[in-house]
Amino acid sequence: MAGESKKLTADRKEEIALREIRRALKGLEYGSLTIYVQDGIVIQIDRTAKNRLDYSALDKVSGGEGI
Repeated sequence: MAGESKKLTADRKEEIALREIRRALKGLEYGSLTIYVQDGIVIQIDRTAKNRLDYSALDKVSGGEGI
């Protein structure tokens, strides 16, 4: 996205932004996207993924003893 020409139409910029947002959402199970907009144009997308630990299966196997 950084190498794109500055003479892009508004529609083309919107297409690019939507493509990048979809890419950032792909595979995101828990987390957030922060989209920064300046002068009506998406300029940055931050993706934060959270990994949740599931100890429920471990409790059943070890009697709740932990790892």
